[in-house]
Amino acid sequence: MAERFFLLSLSILVLTFVVGYGAYAQGLESIDIGAAADNPGSTEVAGGVYTVNGSGSDIWESADGFRFAYIKLSGNFEAVVHQISTELPSEWAKHGIHARQSMDPGAANAQAIITGGGGGGCQITWRDVDGGASSEFMDSAPGPWKDIECWLRLTREGDDLHGYISEDGENWQDLNFTTVVMSDPVLVGLAVCGYGSMATVVYDNFIITQNGREVFPYMAVEPEGKLSVMWGKVKS
Repeated sequence: MAERFFLLSLSILVLTFVVGYGAYAQGLESIDIGAAADNPGSTEVAGGVYTVNGSGSDIWESADGFRFAYIKLSGNFEAVVHQISTELPSEWAKHGIHARQSMDPGAANAQAIITGGGGGGCQITWRDVDGGASSEFMDSAPGPWKDIECWLRLTREGDDLHGYISEDGENWQDLNFTTVVMSDPVLVGLAVCGYGSMATVVYDNFIITQNGREVFPYMAVEPEGKLSVMWGKVKS
């Protein structure tokens, strides 16, 4: 009986460790994609506030260069973030919620972004095949978005990706949607591109949900058994 109890307890301990470690390992990762690696950016998280610095050539044409803070997801999702402030050094510097197939600079992608003024100040852009040309919807919701606090939202339903923007996080303006076929998992997160210089964007309330369940940020159990909110768990 004592031996069976010991084995059962050991099994529970191992299972707890594995589940906890797996959750902990799913924190935010941050990298420089493409030409952004020549002028590395950074991602800092403190108390739920994200400060992302990114350079890079652009997120456009057939290859991208930018700073990307992301998680991997499979299936449908809704991602929302609150823009606190921006320093976008040129008209086509940009930032926003970005989903892409891989870390390859030419990967298929779609994004809901705010610009330094180009395209009406916010838009949805996409590349529907790896290495292909990029496309955009312009002037869907023109405004001085880079200069005010506002909210961005990107959803994925099947192969359709839909962008939205809002002044208050409740009343949303439609940026339109596009169809981009990407196999699971996809990379979903925050993109910042300085368009040849360094841009800085400060966010909070970055939340990703699937089927009504919050998948980022979330509570996780570290391997040593301590509870940890996934704010600030950035791997780069």
